[in-house]
Amino acid sequence: MFYYNFFSIAVFSVILILVPRLKSYVLAYHIALLEVIIHQILADYFMGSYSSFHSFILLMGLLPFIIFENKKRYALPITVITALLYIYFSCRNIEPHANVSPAILFGVRCMNISITVFIIIFVVLIYTRVVYRIEYYLKNHSESLENEIKMAAVIQQSFFRQQVDDIKKYQVAYFSRPMVGVSGDLYDFYKTGEMLDGLGIFDVSGHGISSGLVTMLVKNIIHQEFYNQKDAELWEIVNQINDRVIEEKGEIQNYLTGILVRLYEDKLELVDAGHPAPILYKKSTGECNYIELGNKSVGVIGIAGFPVFYESIFCDFEDGDELILFSDGVIDIKNEKDEYYGKDRLLKAAKVMVGMSAAEQVSYIANDIYAFCSNCEQNDDLTIIVLKK
Repeated sequence: MFYYNFFSIAVFSVILILVPRLKSYVLAYHIALLEVIIHQILADYFMGSYSSFHSFILLMGLLPFIIFENKKRYALPITVITALLYIYFSCRNIEPHANVSPAILFGVRCMNISITVFIIIFVVLIYTRVVYRIEYYLKNHSESLENEIKMAAVIQQSFFRQQVDDIKKYQVAYFSRPMVGVSGDLYDFYKTGEMLDGLGIFDVSGHGISSGLVTMLVKNIIHQEFYNQKDAELWEIVNQINDRVIEEKGEIQNYLTGILVRLYEDKLELVDAGHPAPILYKKSTGECNYIELGNKSVGVIGIAGFPVFYESIFCDFEDGDELILFSDGVIDIKNEKDEYYGKDRLLKAAKVMVGMSAAEQVSYIANDIYAFCSNCEQNDDLTIIVLKK
C-alpha cells in the first residue's frame, strides 16, 4: 500500500500534464475515478474500513455535474455507480490485512478526512470563482450591450425623425415608444416640399436590434418605391415593395405588416398588408369608425413563397376629416387585470378628441393608453399617427 501511493501520485501527475492538451476531460476524469476506486479497495483491504474514507468515491461521483455540465449522459451514470459503491463500502466492516498499529490507523483516518475536507473546499472555491467570473463577464457584457442599444435607438430615432409642422393643408402628429431601446415600428411621411404625398405605418416582427435594423432597411425600400412608380396604383407599389424586401433582407426571417397611404386632392388611397384597420373620421357626417378592410388584401410583406394579394381602398378625404393609424402594440397592451386596451377603448378615446388639433389628439390617446396600463410594462412597440386635413 505504501508503494502504491507513489503509483497514484504518478498517475495524477500524468493526468495534470496531459489535461491542458486535451480537447475533452472525459477520458482523463475516467482514469482518475478508476484510480480512486482501486486505491480505496486496496486501502480497505490492507488497513480495514476504519482508516479508509469512502467519501472520496462519492465526491468523485458528484464532480461530473460541475466538470461535464454539457454532458449529462456522462455525469448521471458515474454519479449512480459511485453512489452505489459508496453505500456498499460504507455498509461493510473490513478487518485490516496488514499489521498496522491503532495509532497509525487513526492517523491515516484523520489524514483522509482532512484531504476530503480540503478537496471539498477547493472545489467550492473553484466553482465560486468560475461563477463570479461568469457573472462579472455577463455584467460587463450587459452594460456594453445596453450602451449599444441606446446608441442604436438614438441613430434610429434621428433616422426616422421628420419635420411635419410645415406641411400645407394637413396637420400631422405622431407618438412612438419602443418596448425596448430600438423599435420594430416604422412610420414615414412622403413629402414634396411642403406638400404631403402620403404616409405609412409598418410593424416588423420581433423586437430589439434585429427588428430595428430591418425597419431601417425597409424604410428606404418603401420610400424609393413610393416615388419610383407615381403613375402606378398603390397595390402595385406594395407588390414591388414585397418583392424587394424579400430579395434584399436575404436570410433574415423578420417580416412586416403595414398600411401605405397615398393622398389626392379630395380622397386617399390605402393598401393594407396584414395590419390593424385605421380609424377614419368624417366631419360631414360626424361618423368615426374603423375602415372596413374586408378581404381585399391578403398577406404580409417579406415572406418568400407566401402568396399575397393587395388591393387599393379609396376613401373620400375632405377638409376636417381625420385618419388615425396605429400599430398593434396599442390595442394589445394590457393592464394589471390582464385586460387588453383593445379597439373599443381606442375608438372611444379617438371620439373624445375629434375636432381638436392632431397634436392634442395624439397626446390624449397616448395618455389614455398609459393610464389604462398603469404600472404594467409594454409588451410591444407603440406607434400612433393622426392625420387631419
